[in-house]
Amino acid sequence: MVKFNPYNHFGFLTNRVARLIVKAVEPDMETDGHCFPASCIGILAELWAKDGISQKYLGTAMIKNKSSITKMLLALESDGLIEKMDDPEDGRGKIIYLTQKGRDMQQIIESKSGEMEEMLLTDCSKAEIVIAKKVMAEMYEKLYFKVNGHNPFENRNKE
Repeated sequence: MVKFNPYNHFGFLTNRVARLIVKAVEPDMETDGHCFPASCIGILAELWAKDGISQKYLGTAMIKNKSSITKMLLALESDGLIEKMDDPEDGRGKIIYLTQKGRDMQQIIESKSGEMEEMLLTDCSKAEIVIAKKVMAEMYEKLYFKVNGHNPFENRNKE
């Protein structure tokens, strides 16, 4: 039998890279005085793309269960980056909005993300990076469809 090599599998590699990025980013966040985990940055990114989205949508977009999203939102709210409002269409739900501090955080995160990408992708050509992003985006869309039964971007304008 051929010995299993996790470095030959997209799933293992992407999972490990994602976890290592979080581990690399969190000490910088603590040094900068941010109290929320790096895993919450995805919520901020969704809100930077479209402010005022439902907690339910965030759970689907982030591929997290309700309790995980609730904890993440609590951390972001405690740090003054978001605010929750009652959903006028569903009294049980919440709509999440960025605060000014949350909007200001976008520049900081984008700058740090750019530094991280530059460090990680130094030895890659622009063409290789374009191809890698294209492949990852296609994988994401196919997996999202398989799990949720629809395109990940088709409901964004409805939220």
